[in-house]
Amino acid sequence: MQKVLAIIGPTASGKTSIAASLLEKHGRVVLISCDSRKVYRYLDIGTAKPPPELRKHYRLIDIRDPSETYSAQDFARDAEREIKTALRSGQIPVVVGGTTLYYKALFEGFFSAPPVDLSLRRKLLERMEREGIEKLHEELKKVDPATAEKVHKRDWIRITRALEVYYQTGKPISVLRKEAKIIPAFEPLYLGVLRDRKDLYRRIEERVDRMIEAGLVEETRWLLDQGYSPDLPSLNTIGYREIIEHLQGKISLEEAVRLIKKRTKIFSRKQLYFMRNLKPEPQWLSPDEVLERALAFLYSI
Repeated sequence: MQKVLAIIGPTASGKTSIAASLLEKHGRVVLISCDSRKVYRYLDIGTAKPPPELRKHYRLIDIRDPSETYSAQDFARDAEREIKTALRSGQIPVVVGGTTLYYKALFEGFFSAPPVDLSLRRKLLERMEREGIEKLHEELKKVDPATAEKVHKRDWIRITRALEVYYQTGKPISVLRKEAKIIPAFEPLYLGVLRDRKDLYRRIEERVDRMIEAGLVEETRWLLDQGYSPDLPSLNTIGYREIIEHLQGKISLEEAVRLIKKRTKIFSRKQLYFMRNLKPEPQWLSPDEVLERALAFLYSI
């Protein structure tokens, strides 16, 4: 099975800078974004997309409207296609990003879920509004206890999707995953960017400040003015969520910034926790060591 280089690490760890260096030092590199929010158009500042001159070298950025859904299964199919396209053209694909679930779908296999039933989804969302997400989580415990145990009781996206699949197929999503798992086509070489926590937190704070200076408030206001609902999964994201609360008059801008920094730090710890469970085990290195090891791999091909 062919190996594919994957640069992983928590938010603000420096993955994009490493990707830019790889492009500069190796002319055959094609970058494939592994980020569940960078897929959405117009969400530029809040998702820390690469600058335009670098973005043109990426695949799977700006491929969905904010009103659309995009699953790990969608990513695995799209990324596999982009990897194969790059290899056929004599280029070398490098996957870069921090969405662990996407990596697992691409490199550990995924199951072919039934298409979304919009009528059923609407009914479940209406029930969530009336009864609360905790009620749906209790329902999920009865029909699919294995999945209910793994998802947070307020993770409405995964809870409603698991119930959708159950009511569409009559089988728990946990069972379907075992029965219909699609075998991956590639094996990853995971190089993880590891920084001292104090250094990472400093970088997170500085990046949030840069986002505000770059116009995160104005970008969020524009998205709402275009008619995008603040309840969309694409906007239920650290950064946009807090700025929306500010624009709704619920919190001050100062409080929104404080919450973004705090929640991003918590998120970075969760990312590291889940990334350490990837298979095969990632090699955790300093940023300079990741670049050195990545270049050695690229030149060995």
